[in-house]
Amino acid sequence: MTDTLTPAPDAYVVVAEVIHGAQAAPRLGDSLYCSAECADHGVRELVSELIEEEDGSGFVLPHEGRTIGCVTGGGRMWSVQILTRSELPTI
Repeated sequence: MTDTLTPAPDAYVVVAEVIHGAQAAPRLGDSLYCSAECADHGVRELVSELIEEEDGSGFVLPHEGRTIGCVTGGGRMWSVQILTRSELPTI
């Protein structure tokens, strides 16, 4: 009997990007997730970290089946979203 490898489904990552104000490097969450539902925790975690770092405020809400977040503070506005590995830009 031969073993065959089955491709893994897409992994999900949490990404934060500055959408207004002084630019900063994009931030990746700390984990890979198996589903958008699991990545919800990562959005909440990254929003909390950014609120603390920027001494700002933020919110999290559902949007088109995925959780998104927004953080303002420190002269910037951050968008926090869930992306699949295939949605990430390539270098």
